[in-house]
Amino acid sequence: MLGVALESITFGLAVAGLVVGLVGTIIPLVPGTLLVWLVVLLYGLATGFSSISMTAFVVITLIALVTGTADIWMPLLGSRKTGAGGRSMVYGVIGAIVGTFALPLLGTIIGYALGILLGEFQTHRDWNLAFKSSLGGIAGWGLATAVQLGGALLILIIFVVQVLFLA
Repeated sequence: MLGVALESITFGLAVAGLVVGLVGTIIPLVPGTLLVWLVVLLYGLATGFSSISMTAFVVITLIALVTGTADIWMPLLGSRKTGAGGRSMVYGVIGAIVGTFALPLLGTIIGYALGILLGEFQTHRDWNLAFKSSLGGIAGWGLATAVQLGGALLILIIFVVQVLFLA
């Protein structure tokens, strides 16, 4: 009887951690997708992977890798799609890093956009072109957030189905 109670508490804590991770995909202060994956890993280790199959865990890991890194590669693709050059994207990454520390919630996005803007203006001396590339980077960041949220939600669904219905 104690085993069932402990397992129920562990499952409840895991679901709470998954929900915090879901919120973290939208709020940049919490490493959302990484937290979701880590919660599943810890739950698997705590239960000896008796409630979640290794196949499901591998699928969850692949989903976490692709969606968890989306905030790195999608803004770059968005900027590239609107014409930003390599140097401007480096400026964007530097701006994102500086912005993260200067203004914790929105600083990463603002710093990235300003970095692209300044890099493109320096290259082309055209504010309109620089602004267009900067907006492409912001659009990529927005899409990355949606991809991360979708990935975290998919991981949550796989986890719950595995534990409640397939264990």
